[in-house]
Amino acid sequence: MVASSIVSSLDTLVLDLQATLGQAKPGSVVLTTSFSKEDQLLTWAALKSGVDVDIVSLDTGCLFPATRQTWTETEAHFGCGIRSLEPEEADVAELGALSDIYVDADARKACCAARKIRPLQKACAGKDWWLTGLRKAHSANRSGMDKVEWDAHWGLNKYHPLLDWSDTALEAAVLATEVPVNPLYNMGYASIGCAPCTRPVLPGEDVRAGRWWWEQSSKECGLHRG
Repeated sequence: MVASSIVSSLDTLVLDLQATLGQAKPGSVVLTTSFSKEDQLLTWAALKSGVDVDIVSLDTGCLFPATRQTWTETEAHFGCGIRSLEPEEADVAELGALSDIYVDADARKACCAARKIRPLQKACAGKDWWLTGLRKAHSANRSGMDKVEWDAHWGLNKYHPLLDWSDTALEAAVLATEVPVNPLYNMGYASIGCAPCTRPVLPGEDVRAGRWWWEQSSKECGLHRG
């Protein structure tokens, strides 16, 4: 991809955000970031667009130190605060030992619900739009999604501006914008979540093969049902 193509793609991304969300009510748009490459690029575009966006991240209590480092670097880089969504102490207390997630699928799902789903449900309450960095290239589940879709479960519109972006386009845009990149990518991680539930991917494996690798599942925590 030549430099002019990168600039054009980035300009189009910003314009798409303005066209889709420019008329949204103040305080009605939430952007969730896990500090993935997609989310970093989306944060860049959202701030560039001037759209009023509530940028949040799930602090599950199980994040990699490298992800926390990237969080700090991201706030410094963009000069903005990223609101932390934390689980309720009572919800976490009801969970079993963290090691249970490797042998009991229900325990893993309960952990995701307590640490991710319920905190985000509170953040989405009253919102009209949820801005995500999902791409079709991530998984079969995501390949059938639409760029803008109504999610009845969450009661809002989901907007995936990068849905049709290729890996090549994403990498070029990340380099061009110079957004902070989680160092775990250079250690073989392709999709980064909680530390107990994420491993590097092996050659030839799917991008999300390192998530909940002990399960034969759709590789989703429940935030995005497909």
